[in-house]
Amino acid sequence: MVVVSNGWDNLQGKLYAFNRIHGHWVLKFSNAIVLGSKGLGVGDGIEPFTLPGAPIKHEGDKKSPAGIFTIGTAFGYADKKDATWIKDHYVRASDTLICVDDSKSAYYNTLARKDTVKSAYDSFEEMHLKKDYYKWGLFINHNSGKIVPGDGSCIFMHIWGNVSEGTDGCTAMTERNILRVLHWINAKDNPLLVQLPRAEYRKLRKVYGLPRLMKF
Repeated sequence: MVVVSNGWDNLQGKLYAFNRIHGHWVLKFSNAIVLGSKGLGVGDGIEPFTLPGAPIKHEGDKKSPAGIFTIGTAFGYADKKDATWIKDHYVRASDTLICVDDSKSAYYNTLARKDTVKSAYDSFEEMHLKKDYYKWGLFINHNSGKIVPGDGSCIFMHIWGNVSEGTDGCTAMTERNILRVLHWINAKDNPLLVQLPRAEYRKLRKVYGLPRLMKF
């Protein structure tokens, strides 16, 4: 998946989903998305980027991470038996599921059950909300592996409020579009998210062998 915006401070952008077929990138679909309300900041992905003058992603800055990231678990409000069509690990976002955003906690930037880790954090995000934001989603592996306290946590793809409403750092879209992503994505293919301002994407496209994008 490629997500691009028109600049570091833009909250609106577009997602392109590609498959690699016989050595060629084939576009499967594309759709509008929103990013963090403060745009993008360079995150902790699988490739270290040096982008002079670019903002850096930090906890609580309302920026979505820019970079190249692996994809983590899918999640949603549905029971596991009703999500067997998802070709990825799936976690039901029940009332006890949280994502820990306390950078001092051993559970920082992980999904946990608050009934089993009751005192191991000072702050967290509920994963079962009254609104549909997390009805369907994907965990994006920003700042994963060797987790750095304060570099940002709990980054997802999920359902948006509307096309003008930015997130706290996630990438969001309509329910129809996130369902299309979830039907398409397959963990066995080792999917990646490349997320950058369009100008930076153009500079890095050939270096990493990334797909050519249509204008939006």
